[in-house]
Amino acid sequence: MPFNPVRRNRNIGTPKQGHGRNNRMVIPRLSTYARWCNAQLNLDQRLRKNVNGRDITFIVEKTSGGCVHACAVEDVVLILSQVPLADWAGLETFVFRQSTRKTRILRPAWGRMFYHAALGIRGTPIVISGPTIFLEATDVGQTMEWPTALDPEDSAELNRLRLDGHHVSRVGSKHVVASSSVSVRATQLYRTLLHEIGHWADWLEKVEIPSDQGEDYSKLADLYSSRPKSELEAFAHRYADNLRKTLEKKGVIPFSRIEG
Repeated sequence: MPFNPVRRNRNIGTPKQGHGRNNRMVIPRLSTYARWCNAQLNLDQRLRKNVNGRDITFIVEKTSGGCVHACAVEDVVLILSQVPLADWAGLETFVFRQSTRKTRILRPAWGRMFYHAALGIRGTPIVISGPTIFLEATDVGQTMEWPTALDPEDSAELNRLRLDGHHVSRVGSKHVVASSSVSVRATQLYRTLLHEIGHWADWLEKVEIPSDQGEDYSKLADLYSSRPKSELEAFAHRYADNLRKTLEKKGVIPFSRIEG
């Protein structure tokens, strides 16, 4: 039979070859492990707020692609006012981020904590640097998918989403998650924000405070970074869960969106 180039690979353009593997919407994770970043921001608002005597910068990016910021700046201010100051010492920048469409597909997340970020604002000479928490704008009309074969960590995360108010249904071999601005706000404000502060509190305890007392910063940072991902996540989950329970008992959360 003569060579037919059309038949040389029947897998071209199919999932077996990888087609479509990286363009599916999946459930955003609470955090990623690229903990250092440089970013240019499209400024909508830049605000300075005083939280329990500490001046904080809030940067709100312009939204696009049908995305919205589910949380308001004043929502985050209220939560921060209830968090022990020692747990977020040095954390002075919070960004309401509008990620690119590619980032939302390939690296989706509700929020991210960067131990160091260098942030430029397009059209200005302003550069802000230091530890930063991002809360991501989301397209609440977009459903998300996760396979039904889940490891314990993924299963726990799916249950957390249910508790936050996301609608989770099983369709064939997938879990389909439908969100609303209310459920996304609950996830980001009562869980993601606290989780990321937990990562910072962990970093303070194991790196910043010992280095201030004379220990070698580079060695401490290397030791911290060498810890298993599961250990880092477990610490942040415990921190967020414990603080959330405390705030619920005090009647601080839940609360309605606070418009500035």
